[in-house]
Amino acid sequence: MEFLERIAREDERAVLACAPAAGLLHGEVNVIEQDFRWVRPLRFCDDQLRALGSCQAWHPGLFRQMARTTAGISIEFETDGDNVALELRVDGEPKGTREVLEVMDRSQQDGALPHDGVSASVDKRQLGCQMPERDQTIVAWQLSGFDPEDAMGLQHLPGMARTRHVRIWLPALRGCMVRDVISDGSFVRPVPHRQNLLVLGDSIAQGFVSGDPSSSWPSLLAQRLGLDLVNQGIGGQVFQPGSLFGLAGIIDPARIVVAFGANYRYEPCMARRVSLDIRSYLGEVSRLWPDVPTHVLTPIWHNEEAWPSHGMSCYKQVPDLIAAQVAVHEQMVLVDGLELLDHDAKYFADGYEHPNEAGCKQIANRINAVMRVPGLKPSSVGHRRKRKRKRKTTLTAAAAENTSMLPIPFDENA
Repeated sequence: MEFLERIAREDERAVLACAPAAGLLHGEVNVIEQDFRWVRPLRFCDDQLRALGSCQAWHPGLFRQMARTTAGISIEFETDGDNVALELRVDGEPKGTREVLEVMDRSQQDGALPHDGVSASVDKRQLGCQMPERDQTIVAWQLSGFDPEDAMGLQHLPGMARTRHVRIWLPALRGCMVRDVISDGSFVRPVPHRQNLLVLGDSIAQGFVSGDPSSSWPSLLAQRLGLDLVNQGIGGQVFQPGSLFGLAGIIDPARIVVAFGANYRYEPCMARRVSLDIRSYLGEVSRLWPDVPTHVLTPIWHNEEAWPSHGMSCYKQVPDLIAAQVAVHEQMVLVDGLELLDHDAKYFADGYEHPNEAGCKQIANRINAVMRVPGLKPSSVGHRRKRKRKRKTTLTAAAAENTSMLPIPFDENA
């Protein structure tokens, strides 16, 4: 009997291992309980949600929708089963998300693509990403098939199978509700929580449009650092003072990355006002986490010809404004965003600003290197120096014949 068929039958489901997804969450800041044991994980606390929807926000309606997405939230557990499933209900796309994706889908012959989904890995081996239909409430993955024992077709006795580490990344561009994790093994047990990597940023940090929630640069960076991820990237967001209130007592960050600035180029803005917002925002970060190493990025490269900046924007001044305020705080390190990604359209999903999977990987690798080696130039990461080949000296036929005429070296021990 197929695994999904067993889940659908009450008598079969009763013998499967099952655990509430709420107890397996990583990277959530808040969890709202719904009916019939469904829960909605959130990455912002109540105070933050109020601030994002207030008149202080650039786009309150947009930010309220984006804040309910589950970017960076994962479900992590161990099991001895060969198959696992997650009960979930995926929300529709926020309006602002759809508008961004429509720009990309114009070049797609197959029509609109999800650019998102639910992604799983077993023992750090990727199992793929899938986007369930709106009426679909279960997604499943097969865990076996990667080990030598699986290839031999060995059957394990109940409770004697190898323990597997499973991680399921929830959608980056949509919200969702989850209920149970189900396995055909004998147990599903939680994985201990780690300290957090807190990422504060815009759509590029949220995960637009890497195609897989596990492939966004914050997700990749957190995995390289061995930290849980709290991703508070919001599409369209800028430095918004007051949007961090209430967060400090909930999470325990070991590292912080601040990545704003790109959205100033789309609208009219005054350098003086932006400078004040940057100063206030970074001051809040410093006050809330004074001892946490914080890397502040200036905006990454974009294709100005593909999408020109607004004529009345102060965007060109933003990197200098950020640098001036970062210099005030001892625990903060300025990272030149132009050095984090090669200036090549092949690294961008939309051709002008949002990195694709390869671009996200490059950004994560370079930030990770900068964190480990202070003062390292990010653009030097990934470019190996070519070793000079030693010229091989070969004897010509004539020279080989003349070797017999060479003097014999004197041996003192002869």
